[in-house]
This record gives sequence, C-alpha cells and structure tokens, in this order.
Amino acid sequence: MNKHFLVTVSNDFEHLTGVEFICSFFTHLSEHHMTLLHICRLDDNDMNKALTEMWESPEERINGRLTIGAQKALDKATRLLSDSNMAIDKMITKTFPERYGKIRDILSEASKGLYDAIILGKRASYTLQWFFERPADETAKAIIQDSALNSPLWICPNPEAGRKHVLVCVDGSEGSFRAVDHVGYILSRQEQHAITLLHVESGAGLNYEDMFQKSRQILASHDISDNRIRTDTTWGLNVAGTISGYAEKGGFAAIAVGLEGVDRGILKRMNLAGSTTISLIERAEKIALWCCP
Repeated sequence: MNKHFLVTVSNDFEHLTGVEFICSFFTHLSEHHMTLLHICRLDDNDMNKALTEMWESPEERINGRLTIGAQKALDKATRLLSDSNMAIDKMITKTFPERYGKIRDILSEASKGLYDAIILGKRASYTLQWFFERPADETAKAIIQDSALNSPLWICPNPEAGRKHVLVCVDGSEGSFRAVDHVGYILSRQEQHAITLLHVESGAGLNYEDMFQKSRQILASHDISDNRIRTDTTWGLNVAGTISGYAEKGGFAAIAVGLEGVDRGILKRMNLAGSTTISLIERAEKIALWCCP
C-alpha cells in the first residue's frame, strides 16, 4: 500500500534533513506520496514582503501560492525526491503564513489529511523541543492527548550513509504496540531493513517474552518475516541514554517509541513527553526518532 507523508520544509535549503532521510531510507520511494509543507514564520523580518511577492503562475502540482523565500528550499526538496525516483505527480506543495504557532499549524494540517507520518527536519525538531519542554502547559497537553496529534511524528536529524534498520522500544503498553504496528506497516515492502524489538529493564519485572510474542504477531500481520525480526533486552535506569547508546552501537537508522506507557496517561512509563524525549532528540544526532501516538 502506498504511504502518504507530510514533510515540513523550512527556508533553510541547506538543512532539508527530513527529505534527505526519506531519500536515504526508502528503496521504493516511487510508491509513496509526499506533501511538502512550508510555513512562513511570523517573526521572519521579510515575511510581509514575501507574502506580497508571490509567483505569478505556480505549477499545477502546487496547492497554494509559493512565497519567494520558500522557493529554493522547495525546489531542492523536489529535486532530491525526483532524484530518488519520486514521481512529480505524487508530490504536492502547500505553503501559508504562520497562524497559530508553528507546531499547532503543523498539527492542524496533519489532522486534515490521512498522513502515515509527519516528518520534521532538524530545525523543526528544535521547535518540537519547545513544545515538549512545557508538560505543565494545558494547551500542549491537550494537543497531545486529543486528536491533534493523530499521526506518527518522525524527527529526522542529519542522516548518515550506511545506517539501516529500525529499533522499536517495547514495554508492554498499547502505545509501544502501536509503535510496532507503525514500523511493520512502514517496512512491509522495505526488505532492506530489519527490526529489533528492545525492552529496557529498569526494575519493573515485566514479562518481556509475552510482549515480544505479541509484537511478532503484529509484525507478521504486515508480512514481516521472522528472519527480519530480532529481540533483545538490556538493563538501564537512564532510559534515553540506554536506548540511544544501543541504537548508536547498532548503526540503526531510526528509533520508534510509543507515546503512552504501561501506567496509562501520557508516556508515564518512559516519561517521553519530558526530559527523555528531549534527551533522545539531542542524543540521536544521526538517528531518526519515530514517536507513535
């Protein structure tokens, strides 16, 4: 089944890390659809000028009118995807001025489409840190808890050539099984990537064999063969450090985590809405982080 990704594109054409990750990760990129999203920030000094200097005749594949400030980045993103055998007719470009703040605008757009993932580049991940650093903010909590974040969120730093495979963190929660399901769905026809199911033991004494068995069943429903699945357990009180170290040593391209822990509520088990998520983002300089609600 074709996948549809919402890919954020900033003004900085030198840092299109989300697009670069997609190009490096997928073999059959031509099977998928991309919506390139550019949001003109309210604090851009030249925003008003950019919004009045629109392109006279935007191409038919563009939904909305491009600002001049976004042209280089969007052109480069399109070129990178085209070089990876992505058909032009499977790409849509959307651009508009910031309305409710960058994160809310991204989530608003995501809620309108049936996207399989929201893909943020490195600069977007810095903005995402601002979002997660305020767990007490009721608005931010509402965005996470409600339907605003209903698509998996990929945070993509600079990809490193040669990295492959996905590390999925499982703790027996429904959130972690949703992460397993997402990874299975994404990798169903990407046989160059294997999947490692990792349980970080921190003293809770959970039955990891049961969670591994259920995870394998989920992956099997996506036609992931057993020879592509590996399981492992490790001890670590610092969850983020343990996960990051394991992923770095294993040369993984991505880490997948669920956004709901075994104790119910938002990420209580692994505290991923707070310091652990921020730590994972900061530590994984070459590894993408897939957050699955």
